[in-house]
Amino acid sequence: MSSLIVRKPHYGIEEVCRRWEISGADLAGFVIERELTLSVVVAGITVEVGSIEYFDERDWHRIPEGRRHLTGAVDLRHWDAWHALTEGTRSIRGFLAEGDRYVDVASQDDDEDGVYVVTRDRLIVRRGELERFEAAQAQLQAAANGAGAPAEVAAAPRGPVPQYEWDAFWREVARIMLFEGPPESLAALVRRMEAWFAGRPKQPDTSTIKKKLSPLWRMVVGEAERGPVVAQAAACARPAEKARPAGR
Repeated sequence: MSSLIVRKPHYGIEEVCRRWEISGADLAGFVIERELTLSVVVAGITVEVGSIEYFDERDWHRIPEGRRHLTGAVDLRHWDAWHALTEGTRSIRGFLAEGDRYVDVASQDDDEDGVYVVTRDRLIVRRGELERFEAAQAQLQAAANGAGAPAEVAAAPRGPVPQYEWDAFWREVARIMLFEGPPESLAALVRRMEAWFAGRPKQPDTSTIKKKLSPLWRMVVGEAERGPVVAQAAACARPAEKARPAGR
C-alpha cells in the first residue's frame, strides 16, 4: 500500500543524504559554503530578539526588542550547523537571523549567556530549503548540458528569504545621497524611505527604518557638515599668506 503522505515539513539528515546520494562530508561542504541551510526543531525555547546597530567595523551593539518563544523548525547559522554535523554536537548561543537582526538564546541567569545544545540526529532540512536546493542543482545540470545559464543559479536565494527589500532600500538611499544630497534631517530621510517602502509588498515599522539609517546619517552627514568648515578655513588662510611682505 502506497503512503498517503505526499510531502513533509522537514527531512532528517540521513534521509536527505540518501535522497541526494551524497555523503555526510559532502553535505557538510554545502553547509559551510552557505549553499544549504540546516535547521533544528525546537519546542517553546525562549529567545531574545532585536537588531544590531553598527557604528563601524569594530564598534557595534545590540538593541534588544523583547523575548519570545520559538516552536517549530528554526534555521541555524552555517558554522553552528557545520560543527553539529561534523562533530556530533554543538552548543549554540543564537539562531540564524535576517540582515542585522539577531535571535539569541535567552539566559536563565543574568550573569551567563543562554546556551542551546544541538545534536547531529536533530538536524533537519526544511521542505522549502530542500526544494530550493534541488531546483538550484537542476539548473546547474541544465547549464552543464547547455540548456540553461549558470547565472540563473547564482540568483537563487539561499536560506531564509528576506522579509523586506533591504538591498533595493540601500540602493535608493545611495541614489538620494549622491544625486539629491542629504535631506535636512534624519527624520526627513526616514519619512522619505517610509514613502518608498509604501510601494513595496511589505513595509517595516518606522523604528526599524530609523535604526537602519542612523549609523549612515551620523557618519555621512557628519563628514558633510565638517567639509565646508575646513574648506572655508583654508580659503580664509590663503589671502593672509599672500599679504605677507616678501622676505619674511
